[in-house]
Amino acid sequence: MSIDSLREQAYKHIHGKLLAGELPAGRVVSEHSLAREIGISRTPVREAIRRLEQEGILEQVPRYGTIVRRLQRRDLEEIYQLREALEPYAVAQIAGRVSATDLAMLGRLCDEIGAVAELVRESKRPAVDATLMRRLLSADLAFHMVLLRASGNVRLMKIIADSRVLTRIFGTPRQEHDLKVIEETHRFHNRILAAVKRGHAEAARDLMAEHIRASMREALEHYDRAQTDTRGIPLGLPDDLLADLDRIERGAPPPTTGKSRKRPA
Repeated sequence: MSIDSLREQAYKHIHGKLLAGELPAGRVVSEHSLAREIGISRTPVREAIRRLEQEGILEQVPRYGTIVRRLQRRDLEEIYQLREALEPYAVAQIAGRVSATDLAMLGRLCDEIGAVAELVRESKRPAVDATLMRRLLSADLAFHMVLLRASGNVRLMKIIADSRVLTRIFGTPRQEHDLKVIEETHRFHNRILAAVKRGHAEAARDLMAEHIRASMREALEHYDRAQTDTRGIPLGLPDDLLADLDRIERGAPPPTTGKSRKRPA
């Protein structure tokens, strides 16, 4: 396998872990661990990490190494504002012009979200477990990306895909998706798909905009809750300290500095 193929393999592997919430904001990214997971050398992993740094998803933090970037509230607002500007436009452009193959796929993705909702309903649990969360996120992301692909605008797809990665990293770690949220997502997707099928461009555009605004409200409410301690007072700590608190909370070992340490006598 060529170095370019290995680099792309590493990039997709890290991307998938980011989307699944396995590498949440503040998490230290280990070249060695990732290379071992994928079964390749560290060089293509290092290059994939560098690419993700250039995309603003990872960042170098002194004394820690490479971590998953921790966004600010304004970052989150801007990402959703970008999506609201682009996705409703794209869905209006394709209304009535989506192929039968893509319509069938969109229908299956809606059914998948409905199936997740039904499983949560039957389990009587307050929120989604890790396995169902992965199914939900995969179906939700794929629904939006199939619609964007139908527009034929590759640049628009890239912009939205990158923004979706950031919002997933930002929102997945502690944001609970309860039955109400999943059912609302299912309803929006079904209504958007119905408008696209009928060729109702204005309705499709408005529904997509409403869906994105609802997602933004939920994400911002989660952000505001996550930024306060049990007394409701903002922690106000620097990013490097927040990253350390996240590590301690997870029970992970501190990052090594590359220098050997003497054992205590």
